[in-house]
Amino acid sequence: MTEKNDKKTIFGWSMYDWAKSAYETTTLGAIMPVYFVSVVVPAEGFSFRGNLYTGAEVWGFAIGSALFIFFLIMPTIGAIGDFTASRMRLFKSFAYGGAIFSSTFFFATSGDVVLALTIYFLAQFGATGSNVFYDSVLKDITTEDTIDKVSAQGYALGYLGGGLQLLLSLAIIELGPGMLGINTALASRIAITFAGLWWLLFSIFSFSRMKIDEQKPIDKQQINYFSQGWKTNLNTLKKIRRFPFLLYFLVAYLFYWDGAQTVINMAGPFFSEVLLLDQTQIIIVYLIVQFIAFGGARLAGYLAGRIGQKNTLFFTIILFFIAGNSAFFVPEKQIFPVIIIGVIVGMGMGGLQSVSRSVYATMLPKGSEGEFMGFFSVISRFSAIWGPLIYSFVSSSTGNPRLSLPVISLFFVVGFILLRRVDMDSQISEEEWLSAN
Repeated sequence: MTEKNDKKTIFGWSMYDWAKSAYETTTLGAIMPVYFVSVVVPAEGFSFRGNLYTGAEVWGFAIGSALFIFFLIMPTIGAIGDFTASRMRLFKSFAYGGAIFSSTFFFATSGDVVLALTIYFLAQFGATGSNVFYDSVLKDITTEDTIDKVSAQGYALGYLGGGLQLLLSLAIIELGPGMLGINTALASRIAITFAGLWWLLFSIFSFSRMKIDEQKPIDKQQINYFSQGWKTNLNTLKKIRRFPFLLYFLVAYLFYWDGAQTVINMAGPFFSEVLLLDQTQIIIVYLIVQFIAFGGARLAGYLAGRIGQKNTLFFTIILFFIAGNSAFFVPEKQIFPVIIIGVIVGMGMGGLQSVSRSVYATMLPKGSEGEFMGFFSVISRFSAIWGPLIYSFVSSSTGNPRLSLPVISLFFVVGFILLRRVDMDSQISEEEWLSAN
């Protein structure tokens, strides 16, 4: 049996967020979208079925499409991990695979739109799959009185590690052209590769510290894991309807996290194409977000204990709503108001992620963590589908990307309203879950 609240295991688990955040912050956040928009996609745009799309529009459509595919796959993978007692093996496989593929962004240069998008799909598949099992073991290693703190610690280390790696990447981009005689595009490719290697090496360190026992697997001679995975998740969807507090929370989360993910995923392209900020300015904004989010995650753990989890979530949703709508009014080439928005986003992001995960984890029945966290991870990705697609659709339809922002803000409004109906103190007992089977 896995030892609860073991400091070494908790530290190892938290350090995986430190590892993977390099990819999420440097690659997907600050550098790759800007590099994709300004270098990979031709200046005249990318032609698809007779239509020309800007780099930001292509990036938004790609994110939405990839995450929709992952939505269809990941619940089954989570359930398979439970049935085969192989969560940690699958965790490592997805982590290492994603890190290796993310390092190959180096080979995507000017005009290599399809190659860049293929690498993104494979790297993000690894990141999404690893998140399923990263989240699923949280309840294994904590107790109810420590889960909020540990969840916040994971995100906090992630923001800190991602910020530190991004700072090193900024040094590469700023010093590379002068000291090494390379152009900014090559420096960006080196920084992206460095982020992938960071993910890989710190993942190895993280897994070396985690001591998590697996339950005995079901007899392999008696079950088809893939088909059983689908059956399990279809049954889970049916049974969730019997627990309104869980259903309302998942639907609320789907909306407000969609808005948050859209802000995070589309900020880089928006800053580059619409506000006309350069690569260095965008990296500085992301650095501010990362380090502020570190404090935000720690503060959220404290606030959840003082004012309650629901009020903490309300506070963070409001912050995102303000930040997203404020960007509509920012003039071109003005870095200061963008920094202010970055501070607001950082405070909101830290709390929204950590508290949402811990709230959900406390609602789950024992023994089905992988199955349920598979849903949670997939819903996290599913919720990120629609915002980028809507952003790209409104932008391409109107020719004005700014008009996408008030539309995206509606996700926060709907999520806020639905969250008011959630009883945060409810939990599915093992007996209730077994009776629902």
